[in-house]
Amino acid sequence: MEILTWDIECYYDNKYSLSKMTTEAFCRDPRFELHVTGFKVNDTPGFWLLPDRMEHFIKNEVDWANTALIGHHSQFDSFVLNYRWGIKPALHIDTLSMARVLDGPKAGNSLHDLCVRHGIGAKGDFITFAKGKHLAEFTAGETRAYGDYCVNDTERTYGLAQIFLPQLPASELQLIDLTVRMFTEPVFVGDVEKLRGAVATEKARKIELLRRINLICSVCLGYGTTVDLLQVHVPCKKCKGTGVDAKPIGSSDQFANLLRAQNVEPKMKISPTLDDKGNQRYIYAFARTDSFMQELLEHEDESVRFLAEARVGVKSNIIETRAERFANCASRGPMPVYLLHAGAHTLRPSGGDGMNFLNMSKFNAKRPELTVLRQSIKAPPGHKIVAVDSSQGEARILSWLSHQDDLTEAFRQGRDVYSEHASTVYGRLVDRKRVKEDFIPGQVGKIGILSYGFGSGWYKSATELLKGALGAPPIQFAAKDMEAVGVDPSRFLNNPKKVALVHSMPSRLEFNDRLIHCAVVDALVYRYRQKYKAICGKQGFWSLMETVIDHMINGQEMVFGAHGVMRTGKECIYLPGGLKLNYRGISRSDGDASYFDGRERQKIYSTLAVENVVQTLHRVIVAEQMLKIADAGIKVALWPYDEVVAVVPEDAAEVAKEYMIQVMKTSPEWATGLPLAAEGAIGNTYAEC
Repeated sequence: MEILTWDIECYYDNKYSLSKMTTEAFCRDPRFELHVTGFKVNDTPGFWLLPDRMEHFIKNEVDWANTALIGHHSQFDSFVLNYRWGIKPALHIDTLSMARVLDGPKAGNSLHDLCVRHGIGAKGDFITFAKGKHLAEFTAGETRAYGDYCVNDTERTYGLAQIFLPQLPASELQLIDLTVRMFTEPVFVGDVEKLRGAVATEKARKIELLRRINLICSVCLGYGTTVDLLQVHVPCKKCKGTGVDAKPIGSSDQFANLLRAQNVEPKMKISPTLDDKGNQRYIYAFARTDSFMQELLEHEDESVRFLAEARVGVKSNIIETRAERFANCASRGPMPVYLLHAGAHTLRPSGGDGMNFLNMSKFNAKRPELTVLRQSIKAPPGHKIVAVDSSQGEARILSWLSHQDDLTEAFRQGRDVYSEHASTVYGRLVDRKRVKEDFIPGQVGKIGILSYGFGSGWYKSATELLKGALGAPPIQFAAKDMEAVGVDPSRFLNNPKKVALVHSMPSRLEFNDRLIHCAVVDALVYRYRQKYKAICGKQGFWSLMETVIDHMINGQEMVFGAHGVMRTGKECIYLPGGLKLNYRGISRSDGDASYFDGRERQKIYSTLAVENVVQTLHRVIVAEQMLKIADAGIKVALWPYDEVVAVVPEDAAEVAKEYMIQVMKTSPEWATGLPLAAEGAIGNTYAEC
């Protein structure tokens, strides 16, 4: 196969640039103008071409069916190639994706950073004279300088590829190619009307949130008169002062002052980032997930509650911003799926480019409008969307890795492990699928199986249950549950630390009600850990992972996991298939282990290491399955973690679904005895799946 390395340079200005627009919007914009293109054929010296000569070259002098195309950020360059000329190379080799796999997603993976880190020569100085200038406006000298700059980028990209290629298995290169094609060869159709409607609805919702607080003057708590979403400036009828506007709601400092006006002193938290001098700093605890914000959202004072709801509502752009971007994208053509390959530490993909196709809500009882994104992603005419999900994948892998044989056998036999676990907890037969009254006990079993094996404690679990966990409605345990589960409250009450945490829990419940709820959850967690000792016991997998951490620190080899599927190395864990889970710079200080993620040090401890390993193995498995599905000629269009989403001709949808399910139920050759399961659905929209 021929290897062609390339890089393109285009027109940009203050308003029209990749820093201000999505990649798709930039490429499809009428202002798009190609300036110069750099090429390197195999290992021959690079060269640059102007647009007319470049078009002739790519159309007539390249055998694309036998050419691998190397680029840095291939989503951009290759999208242009397909969108403008309909050209699809045999293979995409993206050095940016390769760098994320090998160096980590936060290591600094720009072409400049990678050139420095890998010592392959300097990237050329940024061409400042090109900003705002069309090709016809360049002098001959400027054109040559721009071309030489582009060729240098091409040479450096090729150099990086030569370093990275020997370190990656062929399957990972195929996976990168598949991920790039999700963007460069889009198939999804967007429902523009539905998306525009969602944007209008969301704006109206925000207006109403602001309207409520604009009835409260920040000076005297008097009442205002007018509302404007963009610039709310409301004179108070009583004091003629200024009412509350959108800006102070979004500003942390000004929002803090608004709380103080309501006799609420804002709480602080330690920032996850350091200040300019490398010192720890404190910030307001105003994130929606912060316990203090939860307290505000549950505050008995309506004025405080409305302020908090307005803050959360105005700051949340998940619908308004994403739906508007989705709508704009869909209005221009098929919707490209932009995924950051290995965008997470565990090598799982992440969303990016302002067009995150991941983490789209399936259903939210409080906010049903959050499902609009899924509802708006449609199959093209004559086609269906087929989505197949790996069922309980992480719980199955954890059980198998830990040699928790009873749980693994239950999975293998297809038994209802949630009901079985709940039966143990409640001391009676629980059948969540057939007995309506067993829904809550069944949910208790489900949360236990899916959460407690990764170290979830009683406090986190109790809080999540009150909010609604894993798709279930909010669950609050009462005295009858204490009796049903057989909880001895003294075990909980005799622990001052636990009681103090109950006091601090963000909830409108009375203290005694919170105490009962937490005591029950504490018992649930305890019983899980007593039952599944191969996972949680003193000689279990949790304990083993502490040893794994120490071996990574010392650079000692240790084979571990079911059938020895993993082994430790210096600052890493070697995975099946040839990949590594990196923990660069891992060390201990005062007993605590941490590693450098490329930006800052991150703590690592046994249960988090367990979660990392299980998530990464699941990623490896699903990736292998997805490649088999793609090799069968099925168009894979989206990869949301543990799910594979394809677009297929309508008359082939049922066959494709059954094939995909069968593939995702089959364990890899290296995972002997791992019982996998999968379920799938067919729909005209992603939501129907």
